[in-house]
Amino acid sequence: MEGRRIRLAFLFLWTVLILTFFPSPFSSIITIDAKNDSKPVSNSVINRTRPITIAIVPKSLDNPVFVDAKETAELTAKKLRVKLEWVGPFKVDPDTQVKIIEGLIRRKVDGIAISTSDPEKIRKVIDKAVAAGIKVATIDADCPDSKRLFYCGTDNYKAGWACGEAMVKIVTERGLAKKSLRTAILTGGLEAHNLNERIRGFKEAVAGKINLNYVALLACDDDTTTGAKVVESYIKQHPETEVFYFSGGWAFFGPPESMPLYQQWCDKGGIAVSMDTFYSVLQAAKKGFAQALVGQDFRKMGELTVKYLVSAVKGHQISKEYIDTGLELADESNFDQLLKEKKPWEMK
Repeated sequence: MEGRRIRLAFLFLWTVLILTFFPSPFSSIITIDAKNDSKPVSNSVINRTRPITIAIVPKSLDNPVFVDAKETAELTAKKLRVKLEWVGPFKVDPDTQVKIIEGLIRRKVDGIAISTSDPEKIRKVIDKAVAAGIKVATIDADCPDSKRLFYCGTDNYKAGWACGEAMVKIVTERGLAKKSLRTAILTGGLEAHNLNERIRGFKEAVAGKINLNYVALLACDDDTTTGAKVVESYIKQHPETEVFYFSGGWAFFGPPESMPLYQQWCDKGGIAVSMDTFYSVLQAAKKGFAQALVGQDFRKMGELTVKYLVSAVKGHQISKEYIDTGLELADESNFDQLLKEKKPWEMK
């Protein structure tokens, strides 16, 4: 009997020692919230068993402006040893974009960066993702008033303002500052916050300096073929148009030969300023399709979005709510130089 007591005491002591120096493997997986000990909180950063997964959701997959951002995002993800997914609707479709984001939420990816096609529709799903514990940012096109962590991209109001300043310079130099000029604007999606900010900046920059009479707001849904067709059709119906402002360079992504009526309009003195300084847009500008361009840095967008989003997933504080990727100004004085520095898109 005495021997049995000794063995039980020894067993008890041994169990205490094991629990003291070799805690249960489950203890590092969950922790107890001191404020509410009935709700265990996952400690996923410490005990991650899979690589960090970041998803970037562009407005559409058919828009070549994202080629550079995709390339640098992939390079940055590889450098940081995280998994990157590039998913989106083939053409601009806010409802499909919402469904894609909801799918990412169900899969519990670690971070999502969205180029917002329609803020009103995307805002709710961004907040839903944040509530699910996912780090969410916006890239290229912001979603104001959402719970996104940060926006990485162009200051679109400033970009529009720069376009407006360029327009004032061109119109003034031609001695047309006091003349009422019939003006058309081509945009992508009518609800896109980034494009509307460019238009707002443009209009406020020219106000009181030149006299633009806005007679048409055309939309192409960020589609390159549609952009060229819309402009050609409008010029055919309204050859009296004197000024064009392009809030994006979609119409110029294809060959200039696809826009013969627009080219004739330009040759007769039509004035145009456009966003974007991609290779194809610069080529079009060299042919006289625009007298000035304002460009964006999509390579920097891809790199910095992944870098900051991964940092946030790892628990680091992101001090900037807006990460500015800068502007590039172009006119007839530097078209040739920029063409030497750029390269045509390689569609993959």
